Amino acid sequence: MLARNIKYHQAAPVRKMRIKKPYYDAIMSGRKTLEVRVGYGSIKRLRAGELLQLETSHEFGAVRIKSIRIYDNFAKMLAAEDWRQIVPQAKDRAEALQLLQKIYPPRKEKLGVYAIEVAKSESSAVQCMS
Repeated sequence: MLARNIKYHQAAPVRKMRIKKPYYDAIMSGRKTLEVRVGYGSIKRLRAGELLQLETSHEFGAVRIKSIRIYDNFAKMLAAEDWRQIVPQAKDRAEALQLLQKIYPPRKEKLGVYAIEVAKSESSAVQCMS
């Protein structure tokens, strides 16, 4: 299956997303531009153009969703996307795959893999939706 693009959505709400500190830091520094999630209902509702408020246990920052690409599994995603933009600390694609599979077991991967392309936003979140 080819990746499906989700089109830009105007007047989008701000949503909150919990993220581990190393990934938060990589996104905020610009080293990581793709956040990967599996197809939970809340992820399926995300749209390009929306603001995301990324939150760690001690920090938060806003990013804008540039696009969302959907894949059947991690291997197909990593064949199409630059693994360095997903897991910048990995030494190669194989290690990136191992790290993703450690976070999400096979039953979760079967929900679909969402590559969420983000860019740091200077906008401040006024109101957040979960």
